[in-house]
Amino acid sequence: MIKTLFDIELKDFKDCLERIAANASNIDDPQIAPVKEFQWLAECGALKIVLPGEPLDFNRPDTAALLGLLKRVGKANLSVGRIYEGHINALYLLHLYGTAIQKKAWYDAVLHEQAIFGVWSTQAANGITYESNAEQLMLHGAKTFCSGVSIVTHALITGNIDTPNRKGWQMMILDMSRIGPERVDRNSWETLGMKASGSFTTDFTGCPIMEQELLGLPGDYLGQPYFNSGAIRFAAVQFGGAEAILGHTMDYLSAMERTGDPFQKARLAAMLIDITTGELWLHQAGKNFDNWVNDSERSGELIAFANMTRTVIEEIGLRVMQASNQCVGARGLMSPSPLERLNRDLTFYLRQPAPDATRLAIADHFIKHQSEDAQSI
Repeated sequence: MIKTLFDIELKDFKDCLERIAANASNIDDPQIAPVKEFQWLAECGALKIVLPGEPLDFNRPDTAALLGLLKRVGKANLSVGRIYEGHINALYLLHLYGTAIQKKAWYDAVLHEQAIFGVWSTQAANGITYESNAEQLMLHGAKTFCSGVSIVTHALITGNIDTPNRKGWQMMILDMSRIGPERVDRNSWETLGMKASGSFTTDFTGCPIMEQELLGLPGDYLGQPYFNSGAIRFAAVQFGGAEAILGHTMDYLSAMERTGDPFQKARLAAMLIDITTGELWLHQAGKNFDNWVNDSERSGELIAFANMTRTVIEEIGLRVMQASNQCVGARGLMSPSPLERLNRDLTFYLRQPAPDATRLAIADHFIKHQSEDAQSI
């Protein structure tokens, strides 16, 4: 049986998701942050769930269940799921690269202050660099696509550093209380969908940095297999959106008494097959991650499978949206139907970087290994 979050004891999580889903249309606005949604997630224990001693403690890996968690949050609201996935991603990077002192400080912030973390790595030409003088490091530049900037309390950002001790692409975790609201361009997120993620451009120029805020060593952020294999987490959130579209499509057809129509049945069958396929891919991706992530000989295989999973989920999302639109027609693309928002959000969220390069990398991996296998015969 495919493992889901309901195999984990997490108090009031189902009620939390129902409230998030019910409020989704009310926060479909870049200027309205999902404050209540993250209060609910904190109250049910979802913000701390991967910390030591918690049900999905990274020290006791159960990635299949973690993907189930991310899927269910995405199913409730893709924008909330995107911000939440960033929180989990940041805590995983802290788990991998943080010192004992850093982990204690930032884990305590989650446990006692309901801290929300985010990972902001995307930038334009005016991206982040670290500038040093005789006394301290200072940030210069901006980040784009800063998801949840209105509510994230601790931002993991990246930039180029060039000091006597550090050179390269460096992570740091910044307390966002040090960045004033005037540094956030609240007009920079005019999008088709994912409006509630509030992914505004943020200028960090002039912010001083302390040594203890630097996370890991230069280059760690792009370290493999962690960097590419992490795609399975955002794929899980995306898949939750596809599953939500299937559910709302079935509800619509039932309300219209159209579930007996053979053509509608055929479309539903195709959607159900796709959703079941996606569940199987995510479950196997989680198992592979746990089995291979610490095996250097399987790193390439892990990355290839993660790339395939990401690609399969993208294709499933596109097919499910098309079939749903055929099932419900124009009414499903009109507000206040939840399908109108879900179509916008999933269409936008599926546009992840370098989809063609991802497919080429999949082929390259297997072509290389086929050649190596042939030579070993």
